[in-house]
Formats: sequence, structure tokens, C-alpha cells
Amino acid sequence: MNDLTPELAPMPQAGPVPAGGVFPALRVAFWTLGCRLNQYDTEGIRTAMAARLPIEVVSWNAEADLYVLNSCTVTAKADQECRRLARQAKRRHPLAKVVVAGCYAQTQPDVLAAMPEIDGVVGNTAKEDVASWLPEVMGNGGQALKVEDFAEDPVFDSPLIDSFSGRSRAFIKIQDGCNLRCTYCLIWKARGPGRSRTVPEVVEQLRLLVAGGYRETILAGIHLGGYGRDLETRASLTGLLRTCLAELPELRIRLSSIHPNEVTPDLLGLFTQYPHLRRHLHISLQSGSDTVLKRMKRPYRGARAYQALGEIARLDPDFGIGADVIVGFPGETEEEFEATRRMVAELPFTYLHVFRFSPRPGTPAADMPDQVHPETITERSAVLRDLAAAKQEAFLRRLIGRPREAVVEAEDDASGFRQATTDNYATVLVPPGRPTGELVTVVPETYHGGKIIARVEN
Repeated sequence: MNDLTPELAPMPQAGPVPAGGVFPALRVAFWTLGCRLNQYDTEGIRTAMAARLPIEVVSWNAEADLYVLNSCTVTAKADQECRRLARQAKRRHPLAKVVVAGCYAQTQPDVLAAMPEIDGVVGNTAKEDVASWLPEVMGNGGQALKVEDFAEDPVFDSPLIDSFSGRSRAFIKIQDGCNLRCTYCLIWKARGPGRSRTVPEVVEQLRLLVAGGYRETILAGIHLGGYGRDLETRASLTGLLRTCLAELPELRIRLSSIHPNEVTPDLLGLFTQYPHLRRHLHISLQSGSDTVLKRMKRPYRGARAYQALGEIARLDPDFGIGADVIVGFPGETEEEFEATRRMVAELPFTYLHVFRFSPRPGTPAADMPDQVHPETITERSAVLRDLAAAKQEAFLRRLIGRPREAVVEAEDDASGFRQATTDNYATVLVPPGRPTGELVTVVPETYHGGKIIARVEN
């Protein structure tokens, strides 16, 4: 599952080049919904535009000539938010062009094309091919519809980027697509078959970001643990990590989401061998019930999750461990939910993303019998969120007095302090005046109202 919090992704401007070859800078606003891959892809669109045309990036709420909304379709809520943002942009700026790109555009183009507020619908197969859709969008020829099916055996194709707008830590896409067919998920349709970036190109991308001043990066993929299986020169996630960690000792590297069965001894050994591999993992868990996992067609069972997380905790009791959990999957009984609740209670999670089951059109789960009542889903979600909040507080309190390395983030609006993210993925508040992106050693001192106040030692 993905984090659905919309993230502003500023970018350069673009547009069709007129016959004379001179084009004034287009004002472009970008908004990214969904996962880290989407955030990287938005930067890819920006890079492609900037290479072709002069552009001026403005904030989403500012007046622009073009609004590009990079969409997510992991839940119905994400679809709804995409439509709301598109209508809002056109209502505020009726003369501007509005483009919806990405996963929602790829899977349900007809729904978006029926909206009069939208001037372009661009799927994942075309969104970085700016030349194929931007002239049509900015012209007067009506709505542009650029959505094609994925090739049966696509090749990884994404531009290298040298900056990550508005962020102190950079995300890079090392893998895209998925060959699994989980019964609740549309992402394999939205993103296509699994494909991987070559090891040399990953290293090249990381070097570009280091040259741009980034001290930490997150390696992201739709099925990160499936990295390398499609490459002509066979590779693996652990092999890639070993190469990157050895060649870039100055760069802190963090992994995004992986499955419990992908937490292997080889992977855990890298955390011991390389201190600059961040001690944090996000586990795509989804359920603690074997019967639910079977109906979901997940490639593991609960016992593997217990084993994996136990091994992580033995490596470091302060290791940051997050997870995604789906509540209310069709047919979920009280006993099946209890298996999930018990797993969350017993394992050393430090935070949890709780998702209500959302039936996605065209997935097997959408047509399964025994759909769980919304009120029951709400009650069960509250149980897990309360449990997760208690575990997160206990984790944060354990950090008091223990030095950790952290990256300084954006300024905190409420307190004037700056936020920093520790190596084990805790958010702490540090005194103002530290540059964004700086690596610092923090010592958490107090916990109050869900927040840690820390001093900086260097």
C-alpha cells in the first residue's frame, strides 16, 4: 500500500514550441499523490520538460498555465482526491490547462476523460514522454488522451534526475511494475510488468544526487524485493545494495517497502556491515491471518512475518519497523482480525499504516462475497490505530538520551523548530538554524504531545 498524503512536487515549465522556435516560459504547477515512486516520476516529468522547453515552476495554489496532477489509484480515496484537485485547479484558474497523469489515468482513463475540467489524461506509459502530449494539451485541439497498454516485456525507462525539488532526502526509482496478482490490488495494471534499473545506472543516479548535495536517499520500487529478476545480467536487491554501499560510503541509504519473506540473512547482514545503511524497514504485511493472506494471494504467511521481525529486533532493539495493514478484507472474521491485532501487539512495530479495504474495479476482491460492513471496518481500524499509537510512543520514549544520526528536514510550522528524521525513522524537533539536508547527531531529550525535542551535538 502507499502513503496517500498529497505531496507538493514543484517542477520546471514546458509547452509546445511554435514555428519560430521561441517560446516564453510556461508556468507549471505539479502535485503528486501517492507513493515515493510517484514523487520520483513527477521529478522525471519535470526533467523531461526542462530538457525540452523553458519553464517556471510555481506552487499548486499559484496562478499557472499548466497544472500537472500525478495520480494514485491504490484506494478509492486516492481516486476521489485526484478528481477533487483537478476540479479545484480548473475552478480557480479556468483558462489554465489541467493534466492528470499516472496510475489513475492508466487504469480508468474514461472516468477522467468524462470530466470537462481535465484537458489531458496521460497514462504511465506516456507521462515522461512530454513531446507526445504537451503540444496537444497546450493547443486548442480539445482533450488529449494518451493511454496505452504496457508491452508484454517492457524495459525500465526513466530519466536520471539531478535534484529533488523541495526535499532534503531524495527518492530514486530502482524498480517498477509488479508480476504478483494480489487480489485487492490494481497496481500491476497501473504500472505494468516488473522491470529493474541496471546496477550501473542506479549507481550513476546516486552519484548525481550526491553531487547535488543529498546526504540520504531512499531506494524505491513497486515490488522492491523483486529487483533484478528481469535483468539480462541477473541481479538482486542485496547485491545492488552491497555495490551501492561500497561505492558510495558518504551516502546514507534507506529502503522502502519490502515483503516479510524478503527479510533474509543476507539483507540483515548488510545492516551490520555498513553503518550508512539506515536501520529502518517498512514491511508490506497487510494481515496477520493466514486465511486472509491466502485470499489476498500474498506470497507469505504469518509465521514468516513473526520470524522476520524477530530477527530484525535481535539485530537492534531500536530498529525502526513500520508496516502496512489492510482492515476489512472481504470475509474477514473476528478471529481473522484478532490474528492481525495479536501480531501487531506482539511484534516490535514502531509505527503502522492502517488502510481500510477499498474495492478496486476489476480486481477479484471487489467481487468477493461477505464484504465487511463499513462500521465494522471503522471499529477494527480504530483498534489497530490505538495500538500502533501506543507502540510508537513507547518507541519514541526509548530513544530519550540515546544519540542518533539524523537528516534535518523542513521547518516545523507550529514551534519554529526544524524537523529531523533519525536513521531509525523517528521524527525529532531540533533548534532552528540548521540547514535543510544537513547530517547531524541528535540526542532526544524530552517527549511531549507525541513529539520528541532533541539537542544537536555537532
